[in-house]
Amino acid sequence: MERLFTFVLSEQHFGSHMTVLVLAFLVAAPTILILARETSIARRIILFAFLMAIAGVTTFFTTFWSSYPNLLWNFPQPATEIAGALMFVLAAGAAWIYLRSRRSIKAVILAGGILAFGMEFSAFYILSATVSPATLAYDLSAMLITLVLGTTLGAFALWELGSTLAAHPRLTSSVLLALTLTVLPLGSMGSILPFSQWLSVIQTPESALFSPLSVMSLSGIVSIFFVLCLASLLDTRVAVAQRREEDRMRHFADGTFEGILISRDGLVMDANERILEMTGLTLEDIKKRKVATLFVEPTGGPHAGSTMLANREGTPEQRDLIGPGGRKTPVEVLSRVVPYVEGEATVVAIRDVTERKAAEDYIRYLAMHDTLTALPNRRGLEAVLGQVIDLARQNGSLAALLALDLDGFKTVNDSLGHHAGDLLLKEVAVRFQAQLRDTDYLSRLGGDEFVIVLRSIASVEDAMQLARRLIASLMQPFSLAGHEVYVGVSIGVALCPRDGETAQMVLKSADIAMYQAKLKGKGQVYEFQPGMDAAVRERHDLEMDLRAALSRNGLEVYYQPLFDVGGKVTGFEALARWPHPERGMIPPSRFIPLAEETGQIVQLGEWVLRTACATAAGWSGDIGIAVNLSATQVQRIDLIDVVKRVLEETGLDPHRLELEVTESLLMEDVDRALALVKELRALGVRVALDDFGTGYSSLAYLHNFPFDKVKVDRSFINKITNDPNAWTIVESIIVMSHKLKLRVTAEGIETGAQLSMLAAHGCDEMQGFLLGRPMPQRQATQMLGQLSSLHPVG
Repeated sequence: MERLFTFVLSEQHFGSHMTVLVLAFLVAAPTILILARETSIARRIILFAFLMAIAGVTTFFTTFWSSYPNLLWNFPQPATEIAGALMFVLAAGAAWIYLRSRRSIKAVILAGGILAFGMEFSAFYILSATVSPATLAYDLSAMLITLVLGTTLGAFALWELGSTLAAHPRLTSSVLLALTLTVLPLGSMGSILPFSQWLSVIQTPESALFSPLSVMSLSGIVSIFFVLCLASLLDTRVAVAQRREEDRMRHFADGTFEGILISRDGLVMDANERILEMTGLTLEDIKKRKVATLFVEPTGGPHAGSTMLANREGTPEQRDLIGPGGRKTPVEVLSRVVPYVEGEATVVAIRDVTERKAAEDYIRYLAMHDTLTALPNRRGLEAVLGQVIDLARQNGSLAALLALDLDGFKTVNDSLGHHAGDLLLKEVAVRFQAQLRDTDYLSRLGGDEFVIVLRSIASVEDAMQLARRLIASLMQPFSLAGHEVYVGVSIGVALCPRDGETAQMVLKSADIAMYQAKLKGKGQVYEFQPGMDAAVRERHDLEMDLRAALSRNGLEVYYQPLFDVGGKVTGFEALARWPHPERGMIPPSRFIPLAEETGQIVQLGEWVLRTACATAAGWSGDIGIAVNLSATQVQRIDLIDVVKRVLEETGLDPHRLELEVTESLLMEDVDRALALVKELRALGVRVALDDFGTGYSSLAYLHNFPFDKVKVDRSFINKITNDPNAWTIVESIIVMSHKLKLRVTAEGIETGAQLSMLAAHGCDEMQGFLLGRPMPQRQATQMLGQLSSLHPVG
């Protein structure tokens, strides 16, 4: 032992030791690279054994010659060749054990022991041949220490080469193998006595009584066997710990919501419970499968699925997993390479996205369909219509588009509520669908607008006949919440591709024809004709201007005074006026019906009511304000709330407000109208019956409704001076109203003779251009400030 440490740590031999170490590293580095290359195992074994044989002999002779310079270039024959061959065989065996066996402590120690034994045995064989016929003197303990140390370094070199945890496994392995190639020849030389001492020794050393090669072989085998027993124990403990860790990881993996596969070379090694549930396979069955066979083959062929075995840590791959019974389950696949059981493995995470896919499909459905009627919406229509136009153009065929707009829907919606309106739209859609062929396409654009696409027709008459059937289908009443309601439909027909090259152009042509049908009395069908869009465009532009005017306060309220028989101003009637910036003053007879048709009358009426009340609140306390109510306003269920809110906001005394309703409004729903009038009277608001005498049940209304006043229609006032019958009717209205304690207002007075006759027979109030035209708010206020009374003329 002393000789070993003295030799290894000798300063005299330090330079030669470093030379051996450097030489060993230069040989070890390519040797490790060969062992780690992805080539055939046989080729790697042969190259590794060849280099190790050369390296073992080279490092031994370098150490030997540096210790005994007088023996430089001395090669004992044939011992050197036999030692090299032996080294080659044992190195090949070590490489075979390492490459062919499962990576374990026992395998790498056995390979390292065989490698170390081969190098040391070869060294002692050459030394024995060098001193022959003398017997080699050696230190057995030093020899065993060298063997164990070489075995350890060799085993660590092979272990590190297969490690996935080391930062630079090949570099570390090269350094350890270089140390092995250095320690073994140095240890071998340090285990023998110097040759010079042998010549002076009279008696043969005790250690030389036995052949050093025999002793070394036996001792080496015993040492390696002992180390292998220790390694087996360690392997067993490691295997137990590994199984525990695997069980822990399995429990952890089974607790996840994702399916997890562990694969190597495309084959399944392990799987968690979730993936077994998703595939319907047992753990034994799935371990026999390739990962790619668990999925539906992608469009690109079998090789297109290989990407799932590569790292996909960022963007998941969308695939279909084959489930029980061949059912396809949409999944997302993520994978990454990780260290796992003696090497690397690919962990594949499989996430079931069935619910998310269903949600995405539903979102796409909602984007293309109307949620109320389940019919395609505008986006779906444009997609289909574009295809129909292209097909008609290519084949030279004819297709048609029908634009439908319900007549009277807004009245139903406002009177019975939005829920009833929704039910009506659903039933209308059912009736329309019943008239169509399987190839026809029905869609709802929103509100009460529908569109039908006829993919193929023989002539325009086919579309016109369908339109007439659709109109007839709505003639029967609809039962909604205990009410029977009627709606009609106006239809415009456009042909593809005659009336437009694009979906938008054809839709516009059909809309123009539909508007023309509405202008001609509703419940009509019109085919689009060139030049038809002029009147429709005019109406459309006016509608847009009105909408803009309402949103920007572009309208004004004018006030027409009312006088008593003494010429005193008793109040004003609020009238909407529209001073258009380009068209000038647009008469109410033009924009009021338009507002009624488009539903803007509700906004317009509320604005007039609020503006008039706010203005009247600034006048003296005995001046009243009269406001007309439209049919749509009367049918609204929140009219009472609107009136209350306006009175509270403006601070106007309710008794100063007078709301005018017409006979035609009362005829639509007498019970509801009666309840409405009573509620208005309960608020303190006065209610007047406007245009009296033009309806069919005027006397019944006077008897049943608690009106405060009746207004005689101007159609009678205009005739009283030259038509005795007209005057008789007006005189009778005045007398009858006074008997019923109702005040009477005559409207439309334009001559002095009309004024004199009405005043002489006790008419309570007068109104007309003769007395005062409608005027802006500022002028009305000035009038009240300057005049306290106005005397009638002649």
